[in-house]
Amino acid sequence: MKVDKLDIAWSVVSMIILGYAFYHHKTIYGLIAVYAIMVVIFYIHIMKVRQRTDGSIPVYATVTDYFQSKDKLRYSPIVKYETEDGVPMSSVYSIESVKKRYEIGSEQIICYSPQEPLFFYFADREGELVSVYYRFIIIGGILTAAAFIISQLT
Repeated sequence: MKVDKLDIAWSVVSMIILGYAFYHHKTIYGLIAVYAIMVVIFYIHIMKVRQRTDGSIPVYATVTDYFQSKDKLRYSPIVKYETEDGVPMSSVYSIESVKKRYEIGSEQIICYSPQEPLFFYFADREGELVSVYYRFIIIGGILTAAAFIISQLT
């Protein structure tokens, strides 16, 4: 997940909202406001991902190796493929996994973006690109609802 200016601004605004709400003894309403902003920000991220995947081109790619995270617990496949124009590409998948899903040397169908040929996703795993955002929205909603219910009972 890439952190951009929108995320940093959201963090600052969230701290201001929570500080203001806490000062006025309305922390739960500040939490609800922060959650609402989070949903909007994540929805924007989901739409950006969908824009990148619209019009993507399927091609065969060869898994050449794996990039290992610094903690050596997660892996990202490295693939080689050619664009429609015949330009050779080598790129690392943006989603990490705890296991190596593909054998080195195997051919997989990927979809790459013609506007950003280094951006690709595995054709059978498109949902991974946005699943983390949905997970945060759901977990955040459950935690916010629980906090609101608890605040109303006390």
